[in-house]
Amino acid sequence: MKQQYMLPLDQNTIINFLFYSFFYLLFAVPLTLSYRTTRVMNFAHANFITYGAYVAVFLNGLLGNQSLLLSCLLAFLVSGTLAVASHIFVFKPLSDRGASMSLIMIASMGLWIMYNYVLYMLADIAHALSGVNFVSYGRILYNDVPEITIGGLRLSGGFIAVLVAAVGMVVFLYFFLNKTSLGKAMRAVADNPVLAEISGIPRNKVITVTWLITGGIVGIGGAIWTSFSGTVTPTTGDAMILQVFTVAFIGGLVSLVKTGIGAFVIALIENVGISFLNAWFGVPTSFRTFLTFVTLIVILIAFPPLGAAGGLPFRYRRKRG
Repeated sequence: MKQQYMLPLDQNTIINFLFYSFFYLLFAVPLTLSYRTTRVMNFAHANFITYGAYVAVFLNGLLGNQSLLLSCLLAFLVSGTLAVASHIFVFKPLSDRGASMSLIMIASMGLWIMYNYVLYMLADIAHALSGVNFVSYGRILYNDVPEITIGGLRLSGGFIAVLVAAVGMVVFLYFFLNKTSLGKAMRAVADNPVLAEISGIPRNKVITVTWLITGGIVGIGGAIWTSFSGTVTPTTGDAMILQVFTVAFIGGLVSLVKTGIGAFVIALIENVGISFLNAWFGVPTSFRTFLTFVTLIVILIAFPPLGAAGGLPFRYRRKRG
């Protein structure tokens, strides 16, 4: 009898696929928007995720907070402020002195490392004050986001929160970028910064607002992550930076729509794809990150984002041209 093969799609696989899709959406779309507007390849983007998560962790561990809404609001302020501070004290001074984008990217790597160690210090201080282990903090259960059951399928409060946040971000960015004067100014700066400045658009103000919005949105995603992840550490954002950049590269660091599609593609590869490979070929589920890495390499070689210095095909085509 011919053996029948079926794709192993259980409820957990589908739920995890959607979970990660929405998280990657929250983390990667702001990265594309910030790069498109500022031209800064910011590796400290990972810190915006982690600091947003740790706002929720400190609120819960020190004050007993169980309101996800409060955590998200404060996470937006903290991560948004961190992004603006990076711009004011590092990116803008370097840019004003004529530093190349490569040098500014390297500076962002320095910020990435520095912010990590600052967070470790804060976690140690909080541990000394409370006796709570903040370097490895468990999942937080919030009481202001209800669980929903649909046809026997239980959707956790964290799922509802990330769904609402992802949809809310898409709706907000659509109306902000298309219907408001500041949003249109942001698009003008992204498309042609020189012409925008000649036209009287305050470029520095627009870039500052861009950092606030993008850093803040990522911080909200980080806060919601604490309701999903089993453990939160000061390297939480670092563990997702490969996926986030891969998703942004699918969008070419230019298209918000393609970045959104990329979020679902990478989540599909990491969850449904690895489930398929595990069931049919015995590939360990620990290879899920490797699949993303392979996807990233393929994108960089075959379809390199022009703003990221391009890849071999781009340089070859440019040389021939």
